[in-house]
Order: sequence, then structure tokens, then C-alpha cells
Amino acid sequence: MLIYRGAGFLTLLTPIATLLLLMWLWPDPSVAKGNTSLTQLLLGFGSGAALNVLLGLVLNRGPRAAGEHARHHFFFLPMQWPSLAIVVACVVVALLR
Repeated sequence: MLIYRGAGFLTLLTPIATLLLLMWLWPDPSVAKGNTSLTQLLLGFGSGAALNVLLGLVLNRGPRAAGEHARHHFFFLPMQWPSLAIVVACVVVALLR
């Protein structure tokens, strides 16, 4: 059994890819080259995970039989819920900062 099914691997890939894209397009001048600030990390992970929440809601819509796993899951949870947890963690860290 895999820890993901369908597009569930995007739960981790989308936030990481968004962070790397953000670092490439808008490098933070206050940190050394190749590094990132906490603000940039939270924006990258949070926005990538938010995109993944929407993607998961679209991909996993529709009825399922009782006991059937979601078509696109990560660690046996529909992929939008772990992504939503990442968004919430980013918001909490940003507010506590």
C-alpha cells in the first residue's frame, strides 16, 4: 500500500514547488543567496497548500461507496485535509510571529 493514491503526492509537491518558484521569482534581499526568510517560507507553503486544498476538493468531489477511500489521498486522508492543516499551521505561525 502506498501512502498516497492518485494525485495525493501533490500534497507535499505543490507547497515545495510554490516555495521554490517564489524564491526564484522574488528572492528576498535580506537573506543570503539560496536561503529564504520565514515570511517567504510561510507564503510559499501556505499558498501552495491552499491551491492544493482547492484541487483536492475538485478531484475528490462526487459520491463514494461506504468504506471506500478517496480517489486522491495522502496517508489515507483525502488530499485536501492534510493541505488544509498546512495552511492552518502557516497562518498560526504567521500570527504568533
